[in-house]
Amino acid sequence: MATNLEFIKSASADSVSSLTVTDMFSAQYDVYEVFIKGNGSQNVSSLTAEFLDSGGSDIAQGAYGSAVLRLNPGSSFDEVNGTTSNSFEFAYTGSSDKDFAVKITVFNPFSSSSYTFATIQSMSLSGEKAIAVAKSTTSATSMKFYANQNYTPINVSVYGVK
Repeated sequence: MATNLEFIKSASADSVSSLTVTDMFSAQYDVYEVFIKGNGSQNVSSLTAEFLDSGGSDIAQGAYGSAVLRLNPGSSFDEVNGTTSNSFEFAYTGSSDKDFAVKITVFNPFSSSSYTFATIQSMSLSGEKAIAVAKSTTSATSMKFYANQNYTPINVSVYGVK
């Protein structure tokens, strides 16, 4: 894979339970790198995301598949997976006030002839390696990032891979 990253956009917010980043994906790139950092505030637990179409609708409501390996320091590893989820996990902060850092590599989000795939690497309460798929051929242009409480803050940077 090529290694040149071209900056597309960034977005940030503070004291919000979700952040939508629009116009991230286009026909210009097949692969994207999405970098996320922030703090999940207290009792956030899992941080999740979904892909959105140009109208702001989830492209795969109830049709996300994912497999997550949580690398817990000092205890056994956890595996979390699903095949009919409404979103996919991109980080796990547990039930404490933890910073997080994430890299999501997104494959073919704008394609209307293939599913959108993602690989995820994150660090917070535990390290995570994950894969996700949006089982839909609807073209994605945006992403929405969720927490069950407020992010304090969240920062997202998007790059196209040349």
